[in-house]
Amino acid sequence: MPPCHANSWKAPVSGNWPTRRYTLGMTRRAVITMLVSFVWSGSAVAQVKIIVPEQRYKAEEQIRAAVENSGTHPITICVEFGQTSPKGTDIESTPIPFYVQSHDGARWGTPLLIGPDIGSIRRAVEVEGGKRLEFPFRLKQIGELRLRLEYWVGSKPDLRCTGTSKGAKLATSASFTVQ
Repeated sequence: MPPCHANSWKAPVSGNWPTRRYTLGMTRRAVITMLVSFVWSGSAVAQVKIIVPEQRYKAEEQIRAAVENSGTHPITICVEFGQTSPKGTDIESTPIPFYVQSHDGARWGTPLLIGPDIGSIRRAVEVEGGKRLEFPFRLKQIGELRLRLEYWVGSKPDLRCTGTSKGAKLATSASFTVQ
């Protein structure tokens, strides 16, 4: 075995593999860190959820669905005022921002379960970051259902809620059953 001398060790040349592996590893970490921070910062702006508290309801039972903005910036939604829901032999006013979809076993569709009534008005409503708005309603329709919501990131008090969804994002609730 050769003797060990302090000056027998040679520094690696910059073209050696260990140096390249270190450089590639550091570059990879930097790129991943930037991508994660970019995705994370974008998702912090608006994280919108539709909350349906139960998985099963009876026909005409009140469903207290909520729009939750857990992001840091406000969102704008269009709410249909003048909307009604059945309650026994009566009807009640139920402003609602959702489209209700039913599942036919193969795909989701949007039948007119809750739709605009004659004389109803759609208005822009802001949901601040970290806030939640509740929208109670009732359904006669039975089956597997879900709610969908179009929303816009930012405060848009002058948004025209006329059926156009230009620039809108979409949130979908978990499915639930009405029996």
